[in-house]
Amino acid sequence: MFTIKSDYRLSEVSYDRIIKWARNILFEGRRLKENFYAARSMMKPLGLEYHKINTCLNFCMLYYLENAELTKCRICGHSRYKPRTDRGKTLVTHKKLRYFPNTPKLQRLFMSLKTAEHMTWHQSHDVVDGVMVHLSDGEAWKHFNNVYPHFSAELRNMRFRLCTNKFNPFRSFAVPYSCYPVILTAYNLPPGMCMMSEFMFLSTVIPHPNSPGWNIDVCL
Repeated sequence: MFTIKSDYRLSEVSYDRIIKWARNILFEGRRLKENFYAARSMMKPLGLEYHKINTCLNFCMLYYLENAELTKCRICGHSRYKPRTDRGKTLVTHKKLRYFPNTPKLQRLFMSLKTAEHMTWHQSHDVVDGVMVHLSDGEAWKHFNNVYPHFSAELRNMRFRLCTNKFNPFRSFAVPYSCYPVILTAYNLPPGMCMMSEFMFLSTVIPHPNSPGWNIDVCL
């Protein structure tokens, strides 16, 4: 039901109506959670939560870890929060990104019998001289192994590709807004698996009307 809601952009009211209908007609329908909020609470243990991290308006720094309590940017001095127009309102930050923890996703890859056996494929597959079937056959991968032998000695250590691209979430260029999803791809897996959407992890979403430019490194 969560997948259907996402694919067809159903509202929470529509979701609740469908669940109510299903609970009434199915013999074991009462086992379904009664509404969207109850179902979402059941999904939390799966590790699908995200964290909001405030950033400087000019992408100078993140208000994170030792800087989490600051109210002004250490670099440009810009205020972290928008001017308050009403004393009763809570403070609103100029900019924030969403971070989706990667550790639970990796844990599930190693916990599943269907994927755990493939997590060392990059080292165990048959190598043919002069034929590159995976990035692990390339010179860059081998050079990395030589530079970091301690890391490469553990075959289960993760090798990632990081990619991002700008898009307008409102489907109209008349609205000046940019959104940068940061996606990680697990290169431990075979070629036929690592490029599948199921194994591409959404790690960070950086939304803001203005492009961060080279300062995207701060968010990464």
